[in-house]
Amino acid sequence: MMASSLVSLSNELASVVERSAAAVVAVHARPRFNSSGVHWSPGLVVTAEHTVRDDEDVFVTTSTGARLAAEVAGQDPGTDLAVLRVKDLTIPVAPRVEDSAYRPGHLVLAVGRNKESANASLGVIGSIGGPSQTWRGGKLDEVIRLDLSLHPVASGAAIVDASGKLIGIGTPALSRAAVFAVPHATVERVVRALVAHGRIPQGYLGAGLQPIALPEHLTKGLGLSASAGLMTVSVDQEAPAGNAGLLIGDVLLELGGQIVQRPESVRPLLAEAVGKTLAARILRGGVLVNLEITVAERQGRS
Repeated sequence: MMASSLVSLSNELASVVERSAAAVVAVHARPRFNSSGVHWSPGLVVTAEHTVRDDEDVFVTTSTGARLAAEVAGQDPGTDLAVLRVKDLTIPVAPRVEDSAYRPGHLVLAVGRNKESANASLGVIGSIGGPSQTWRGGKLDEVIRLDLSLHPVASGAAIVDASGKLIGIGTPALSRAAVFAVPHATVERVVRALVAHGRIPQGYLGAGLQPIALPEHLTKGLGLSASAGLMTVSVDQEAPAGNAGLLIGDVLLELGGQIVQRPESVRPLLAEAVGKTLAARILRGGVLVNLEITVAERQGRS
């Protein structure tokens, strides 16, 4: 009975890999190793950004052995995602899992491709966390840490559940300790931006910010909920911060309704706010002041 159950499980896993691999291509965009990519929507393949070393002579190999030219539509190092345009791509689009249909402990498969052959590894979802900023500066809608090994050719692989539904895109580049699945909600958002702009627009304030602790008597006297803020040590007068009236020595307490106590907490607030006006609450000479800052796009950077 035990042997029969194991054989059944083995056959089922092999079947899931076979079905999922139909939507997975090998991406040839770096020396020595290919990587993997997922047919996300008609003519668009998503892969791991860190594996795309060339902008020209990029091609993909499908499950049928077809070799097709690909064009780099855009790259986002922050989430380690890149989008390729591939004409005449007739393989299936990867089906997505429903939101919240997976939990820690669920079995997952990383399905990649090494030229014509599928590449697979088995593991579990180790943990799931809330929205977070990666060390590369991108925004993940949730953090899905996987307990599995990922061969170099499987960077950009489809991370699928036991039924073959896509959870996200596999990458080892967002953590030094674990493989992550970039969730499909994040992938969808990034793909839309890359197809439209070729990059993720980066908002900026034009102010140098330094974290400082606030005196207890001041926080109590003003009824502040935070014990720290960000002091402006430089202000570009022609940038959004300067145009809004921010001055050197001001202490930024809130931006867009969010408390900010570290410089890295500001970037996610700006990421999707290009062209929008954010309310800023600052401390100036012991007095609370409200400003409105219209976020601009940083030029010359992707």
